[in-house]
Amino acid sequence: MPLTAFQKDVLQVIAANRSEESHFAGGLVLNASDDSARYSHDFDIFHDAAEEVASASLKDVKSLELNGFTVTKLVGDWEKPCTFRKARVSRVGLNVEIDWAADSAFRFFPIERDPVLGWRLHLFDMATNKALALCARSVTRDYIDIVELHQTYPLPAIVWAACGKDEGFSPRLLLEMMRRFARIDPAKITKIQAREIDQVALKIAWTDMSIYAEQEITKLADSQPDTPIGVAFVDKNGKPGWIGDDPKLQIHRPSIRGCLPVVHLESDD
Repeated sequence: MPLTAFQKDVLQVIAANRSEESHFAGGLVLNASDDSARYSHDFDIFHDAAEEVASASLKDVKSLELNGFTVTKLVGDWEKPCTFRKARVSRVGLNVEIDWAADSAFRFFPIERDPVLGWRLHLFDMATNKALALCARSVTRDYIDIVELHQTYPLPAIVWAACGKDEGFSPRLLLEMMRRFARIDPAKITKIQAREIDQVALKIAWTDMSIYAEQEITKLADSQPDTPIGVAFVDKNGKPGWIGDDPKLQIHRPSIRGCLPVVHLESDD
């Protein structure tokens, strides 16, 4: 989602308030660059506890009002700590909504510094969250994002790891549920696309990548049945990939607040 000029102005004010305890998440993590596929109408800011939602939202509201923005509080209890707050930020007829939410701290990687966003969720954790979102709802932006994410992380790697955040899923069940909800609402896509999106090409890309993911997941489950479900596979630099493409990748498990993987290289002796 390439940012509009107004969104950039808002972001410039509140990015300075971000931290490991109050970080950007959602589609913004993937789509903040100028060449991304879609726009968004809101910013998502995640926290590990309700108290952090309260303090961060009040700090952001104060910063925005001091910089000439009008903030309208829409959802949530603004008098005491709660797990969700929403507000609309406006100026000169333009607006953007901000969601402050408490979310699970169970993730694969630590929160990262970002030159534009201040602090943000690691892109791989965003990818696994997006897979879990797509398996439960038919939202056009989720569909577009997961196709974009496959260009960075192979879909089987995303699906396999996402099961670590919801242990009720197996990789094949999660992929099946994603397929059920992966569709485009023509009315929605015209509102959020930043460039013309070929819906036929998008459907072909999704079909191809989901078939590939099913084949790879099945192959790994059949050939290496002891491989744990719900883990990421990382290279010597800690970058996630798919073990079916590189058998030298090592297992990296999710944890509270995430951690940087320590990869133990095999000796040549």
